[in-house]
Amino acid sequence: MESAFRLLEFARSRELADFHARDIAGQQAGLSTEAFLQARLRLSRGEAHARVRTAHELVGSVSVSGELVEPELPATAAAASEGALSAEHVHVIGQAMQKLPPAVGVRERAEAEEFLAEQSRDMDPQRVRVLARRLHAVLDPDGTLDEDKPDRRELIFRRDVGGMDYVRGRLDSEASAIVQAALGPLAQPEPAHDGLPDTRCGSRRRADALVELCRRTLDDGGLPTVGGEKPQVTVTIALEDLRSKQSDDTSRRPGTGTLATGAPITAEAARRIACDAAIIPILLGSQSEPLDIGRATRTIPTGIRRAVVARDVGCVHPGCTAPAAWCQTHHVKHWADGGPTSLANLVLLCHHHHWIVHHEGWQIAFLEGIPHVIPPPIIDPKQRPRRNTMHDQPGLPSG
Repeated sequence: MESAFRLLEFARSRELADFHARDIAGQQAGLSTEAFLQARLRLSRGEAHARVRTAHELVGSVSVSGELVEPELPATAAAASEGALSAEHVHVIGQAMQKLPPAVGVRERAEAEEFLAEQSRDMDPQRVRVLARRLHAVLDPDGTLDEDKPDRRELIFRRDVGGMDYVRGRLDSEASAIVQAALGPLAQPEPAHDGLPDTRCGSRRRADALVELCRRTLDDGGLPTVGGEKPQVTVTIALEDLRSKQSDDTSRRPGTGTLATGAPITAEAARRIACDAAIIPILLGSQSEPLDIGRATRTIPTGIRRAVVARDVGCVHPGCTAPAAWCQTHHVKHWADGGPTSLANLVLLCHHHHWIVHHEGWQIAFLEGIPHVIPPPIIDPKQRPRRNTMHDQPGLPSG
């Protein structure tokens, strides 16, 4: 059954190569072959690209000028046509050949591909991958310098079934050093809160540091424009969903918002983002078609934020040293719930403490005009207000 399945895969690649060579997708639907496969067979973009790539590698074709184009991996194609190799074998060999530097000659390349194809008849793909690394070391003994070339860099985002994105990439030595130097200060463990140390592992802290670095870059506004606008995170959500908190009446469950990437986002996360954002009202018709689009209005004008910065100096969470430049302006009573955009209803919170106020039960209260933080009962059963003194200036009265 496995051999029969592998033979079917090869037959599919052969048909796909012919389909692509005759540009049937372009003639019938005005699409590339990859896009046609995505739409017609409901494939992911990566799977569609992989199938077309495999067809190029395993099957010869006829060029526009009528010349016969040999398969990129002839020895691998011969083994695959016998049902001896799996799709993963072909993928591993194809990657190994693509990664060979241009300095490796045509003859050496052909011998290397033939060697890997022959060994794949008796080895699983993982062992073939290890063998390919050793082969690279033989064919390119000075390859350590080749790894430092910028054209080898890559960064790929993929969405998993749980709604999280995973990131895969590689950097040359110089680029890696630059990125690590930038992330290092932001990836340090946070000071202990309530006697508890930062429990995040190193990989989590580096991930948080990367997000924080990008967030600050977006806030600085120094990036090039895209489509005439500064790049920012965009969320689309119905107003009634934005006004519905998860702790409200459970008879109506709040809907979700949508990021510009198409990923869903909870209503509470949208409320957090909307605390200090540009809001564009859009009136929709019965078929969800836009009928009227209003002007973008910032929820917190520049002048009011300056007043908040002058009062708070930095994040108001006790023990936090984040300065104002690293903070977002938070509505104590959310603006969607009728909370005023005024000094008496706004505080500065760094991204981490802004998140816990929205998602972990922390509250903000003003005592004599000074913002205090009230922990949830699990932290302090008496919920005693706390004030951050880290930004107090020596010699000046607090508050």
